[in-house]
Amino acid sequence: MSHPEKDKINATIRHLFVHYFSAITFLILLALLILFRLLPFWQESLPVNVTLERYLIMVTLIAIPASLKWFAHRLKKSDRPMLMEDARNQYRRIYYVRHYTLAMVTLFHICLYGISRNTNFFWFTVVLLIIFLFCRPSPVELESLMEEPSKKDDREKETQDSDDTSIGE
Repeated sequence: MSHPEKDKINATIRHLFVHYFSAITFLILLALLILFRLLPFWQESLPVNVTLERYLIMVTLIAIPASLKWFAHRLKKSDRPMLMEDARNQYRRIYYVRHYTLAMVTLFHICLYGISRNTNFFWFTVVLLIIFLFCRPSPVELESLMEEPSKKDDREKETQDSDDTSIGE
């Protein structure tokens, strides 16, 4: 890979790291402010309906693996090799969807913890923040979009495509 291509890949990863660190910093600071009751509008707790709590937990349990699996699936199913600009745009787009889906779910749990002081929401916030550690932007993933797929990947893709068409029939 040439030097200008490496520079563009590094610039894209740096740009994604800005989103990554700014979102995590904001979420952690908000969680700490709410945890230590430093925000004036979340001093008193209000109960959350048990049914609502169960549905919110269920939505979270669906959103976490769904966003992670969707990202991996989109990355794996992308046509290869791509031009560098196409690869950068594709990776950025799918990264944003995964990142901001998890960020919104985390923000939702932080706010619900602030409103209700329910520890379920607090622990889900902790789990979601840990998940962020495994969702960092990766130059290896981005570079893989510009490389020719291996024979094994081709066979897996053909098998998956044939499975998809047989299900639809």
